[in-house]
Amino acid sequence: MKLLNEWLAFLLILSLVSPALALDASQLGLSLPGIQGAGLSDQAANRAAGAMVLESPIDEQGYRLGPGDTLAIHLIIGESELYVDHNLMIGADGKIFFPNIGAISLSGLSLAQAKEKIDRQIRQVYKEQYKLYVMLGSPKTVKIYITGMVKNPGPLAVYDNLRVSEVLGQAGGITSGASNRYIYIKRKNIEGDEELLKADLFAAFRSKDLSKDIRIQAGDVIEVPDANGDRISQLKDDNGNDRLLFGGRETFIYVYGEVARGGRFEYVPGKKLSDYLSLSGGPTVKANLSGVTLTRQENNQPKVYNVNVSDILQRGMSSKDIEVLAGDVIYVPGNFFYMTDFTSVLNTILITLTLYTTIARK
Repeated sequence: MKLLNEWLAFLLILSLVSPALALDASQLGLSLPGIQGAGLSDQAANRAAGAMVLESPIDEQGYRLGPGDTLAIHLIIGESELYVDHNLMIGADGKIFFPNIGAISLSGLSLAQAKEKIDRQIRQVYKEQYKLYVMLGSPKTVKIYITGMVKNPGPLAVYDNLRVSEVLGQAGGITSGASNRYIYIKRKNIEGDEELLKADLFAAFRSKDLSKDIRIQAGDVIEVPDANGDRISQLKDDNGNDRLLFGGRETFIYVYGEVARGGRFEYVPGKKLSDYLSLSGGPTVKANLSGVTLTRQENNQPKVYNVNVSDILQRGMSSKDIEVLAGDVIYVPGNFFYMTDFTSVLNTILITLTLYTTIARK
């Protein structure tokens, strides 16, 4: 009887010690959320305009000049190499006043086009040989408009050529339930035609594809829909009137446990369990794929679905890959007997034997 009690004590200690050694905060679902779960930094809203730092040189072909831009113009004249420097701001009328040359309209031109136009004007006055350098001294501030699920919608003055994420940060960030993947920018091009662009901050930050974090221009209207992609500008009620978005709706999926990047992810209709495992970086080597659970609220009661992900990922049984709904919680458990290396096994055995010996002596 004494031997049986000692074995029971040993097994009890082993069951308590092994999971404790295998788990950490991330496996318990306590990790910091990924980009889908983290709102844009509120600190950006308090950032002074003068603290702007350029991530790369201004594109001479893509950047469009306008009122408020300051141009640094360097002119070297004649064989004596007389140096003439000017810092000229484009006025509200879209023109600069070049000494001894006159007014030159530059609004809407690229830097390269502006240099060509200034060069043509100078050639009409200076007969000597010269060299001309035109650079952007400091970018202008422009007015844009932000609507949808942001903390501070309305007009906003920002530096030209900022990215959408920076602009949203200065507007206080997006609200809970807003989309990071479908942010729309309505813009008028040089010809005056209206075009609609789409920014995808999820792709920009998770995949490091900054082309998806679009640079803004003067007059842009940025609209942030809810996570289902519903846009205020396209929503009408039964009477044909504009319908406002409701921000309290649950539009996220939660993935935690033995995955590379657990956290909160934006709900996209039609996505399946394997899709969200992929978004979370995939299961770790310690994952118990046969014990994955999906918890869903049905009739105000939690219902747990057991899914053998091994059948989906390793055997190609797509019929078991269930569709995920808004608010679902996916948990990937760890393998109970998984040990990272021989040292882990040895440490567990030593701790278990020590505790066992202590209890057996009592």
